[in-house]
Amino acid sequence: PEAVVSTQSTGELRKNAREDPRNATFTSARNLLAVLRLATALARLRFVEVVERDDIDEANRLMEMSKASLVEDEQTTRRTRPVDLIYGIIRDLQKDGATTVKYDDARGRCIAKGFNSDQFGECIDEYERLNIWHVNAARTRITFIQ
Repeated sequence: PEAVVSTQSTGELRKNAREDPRNATFTSARNLLAVLRLATALARLRFVEVVERDDIDEANRLMEMSKASLVEDEQTTRRTRPVDLIYGIIRDLQKDGATTVKYDDARGRCIAKGFNSDQFGECIDEYERLNIWHVNAARTRITFIQ
């Protein structure tokens, strides 16, 4: 698709980056090329041959959100799903390369960390569906699939 040149110059983008203390990145030709490629991809998603101003605006927004995700702010904390946190606890129970963990030990550790039985069950089911581990029929062992 044909590309539309942004109305902001490189100098303006650099000036804006310096004025915003949260913006720790530098606007370079590489960043501008990335915006141009994103805008072109957005146009292609709409099956058109011309990049429009809205495509460039969305590409700039995506770049800003990407940069913002790198900045650790006191007000912004990454939210991790309980299922993923529980997976980490169970994975940490593996000792010296062992492939199995006792189901009751894993459940007890997760309950002690403040998770409930439903969350533990969701984790077990989800990671079993993903073929990360297998739980035996008696629900006594969690075996990690290699």
